[in-house]
Amino acid sequence: MTTNRIKTGNKSQQVDAVSSDLSQIVGEQTLLKLALDSIQTLNPALLQEAARRMPDFRPQMMLTLLTYSYSSSIYGSKDIEWAVENDRTVRYICARTRPDWQSLRRFRRQNRELLFQALLYVMKQTWALKFDNGDADYVGYEWFEGDLLERLNQSATERLDVAALMDGAESE
Repeated sequence: MTTNRIKTGNKSQQVDAVSSDLSQIVGEQTLLKLALDSIQTLNPALLQEAARRMPDFRPQMMLTLLTYSYSSSIYGSKDIEWAVENDRTVRYICARTRPDWQSLRRFRRQNRELLFQALLYVMKQTWALKFDNGDADYVGYEWFEGDLLERLNQSATERLDVAALMDGAESE
C-alpha cells in the first residue's frame, strides 16, 4: 500500500492513500460533489457503451455510487448494497434504484477504466482542495511535483484492486 506524508497544522501524520476515507479530508458533502463532478469528465461514448452493457441501471448513477463508495473506503459490493439501504448520502446517489451486490460487482468489472478515471479525478481534486485551503503543506516539493500523479494513479488502481479482492472474499 502507498503511504504519503503530509503536514496538517503543526503535526505530521501518515496518510494511507488506499484505505483513507477521503471524506475525512474534504467532508462528506464535498466528496459527494466531487464524485458527481467526476462523471462529467468521462467520455460520453464510453458512458453510452456502459449503458448498453447494463441497461437496468444508469451508468452515471452506478459510477457515482462506486466512486463515492471507494473514495469513502467502502469497497465490498455487499457493503455498498447495505449502504444503499442505510446511508443517507448513498441513498441520495441511488435515488429510487436499489442495485444489488451482484450488479455492483458486474458493473465494476465491466467498467474498470471509467471507474479508474472517476477515482483519479476525485483524488486529484481532494488533494487540490486540501492544499488550496492551506490545510496541508507538502513535504518535499520535488516529490509533490514529480510523483503525485503517479501516486494517485497507483492509489486509484489499488482501490479498484481492493474492491475486486473484497468481492472475491464476499462471494465465497
